[in-house]
Amino acid sequence: MNTSLYPFGWHQEWDQYLTSYPQEMIPGRILTVHKTNYSVQTARGEYTCELAGQLQFNTLHEELPHTGDWVMLLPYTPTGIITAVLPRQTLLARKYPGKTTGKQVLVTNVDVALLVQGLDRDFNPARLERMLVSLTDAGITPLIVLNKIDLSDTADQQIEQVKKSISNVGVYAISAMTGEGVEQLETAMRSGCTYVLLGTSGAGKSTLLNALSHQMLQKTNALSDAVGKGKHTTTSRELFLLPNGCLMIDTPGVREFALALDQPDAVVSAFSEIEQLSQHCRYHDCSHTGEAGCAVIQAVDQHELDESVYLSYLKLKREADHYTASKQDKKRKSKDLSRLIKKVKKDYPNKY
Repeated sequence: MNTSLYPFGWHQEWDQYLTSYPQEMIPGRILTVHKTNYSVQTARGEYTCELAGQLQFNTLHEELPHTGDWVMLLPYTPTGIITAVLPRQTLLARKYPGKTTGKQVLVTNVDVALLVQGLDRDFNPARLERMLVSLTDAGITPLIVLNKIDLSDTADQQIEQVKKSISNVGVYAISAMTGEGVEQLETAMRSGCTYVLLGTSGAGKSTLLNALSHQMLQKTNALSDAVGKGKHTTTSRELFLLPNGCLMIDTPGVREFALALDQPDAVVSAFSEIEQLSQHCRYHDCSHTGEAGCAVIQAVDQHELDESVYLSYLKLKREADHYTASKQDKKRKSKDLSRLIKKVKKDYPNKY
C-alpha cells in the first residue's frame, strides 16, 4: 500500500480489503460531503467524486459515505466515481429529531472526540454526559475541552463541577481566543489519530481548530448578544490535516443529541462510579431503580454517590431503553410484513 495515505489515517488493517477490488480502483478518504458530490483525498491528490448508481440507489442512508469514511473509487482526473465504502472502525450517530428511530451519522473512523463547551451561557454538564454515552457506545475516546475560561468569573468552580461529575475523562480548560491552555491540549494529541470537534454553535470549535492549525481554516462569528447562541459558521463536516500530524473533523453546532445506541449498556459504562458500584449489587442484572441489595441506591442514600449523577444516569438509561425498544418494534413489524407478503405470493401465485 502507498504510504502517502498514512498521514490521512490509513491503517495497515485496511490493506486486506484492497485485493477485493480491481487494480484500476484506488482508496481515498472522504474530506467533506457536499449536496451532490464528495471531496476525497487519495494518494494521487484530491478528487471531486460522485456515487456509482448501484451505491446511490441500493444503499441505506447510514451506509452511504460520510466524512471520515474510506472509500474505493474509479479516478477520472479531476473527478472520480465512488464504488464502495470500506468497513468502518467507529461510527458516531444520533437519533434523528422527532419520533423516528432512524440514525443520523455524524462522522466515521474517529479515534478521539473533543467535547467543546464554553464556560459562558453554553455551560451544561448534563449535555456532556449525554455525549459521553454516545461516544462510549461508539468506542470513541472522549476528551472534555472547557473553553472561554477568560470570559467566566466562576471558571474554577465550573471546572471542578465537571471533574466531580465526570471523573474518568480528561478535562482541558482553555481559551481558544487568547491561546491559554491550547498548547497543553495540543501536546496531549497523538499524531496520526483522527479527532472530531463536538459542541453547540458558539462553543468555539472553529476558533479552536484555527488555533491548533496556526492559521485561519474556518471562519468564526461572534455570539448573538440577544440569546447567547452561536451563529452557524460551520455548515458541513470537514476533515483537516493539522501541523502536529493529527486529523481534525470540524462539525456544525449540535444542540440536540438524542441517543441512538447499539448497546444500551453503554449508559452504565459512561458513568464510571455507577459501573463500579454495580459490581456489588446483589443481582447481576440490577436496574438500580429499587431492587433489594442495590449498591448504587445504597451509595445515593449514604451520600457516597451524588444524587444528580444518579438522576442523570436514570434519565439517559430510560431514553436508551426506549430507543432500543422502538428499534426492535420496527424490526418486528418489518418481519411481520415480510411474512405477510410471502403468504400472499404463495396463496395467489398467478397474480404475483
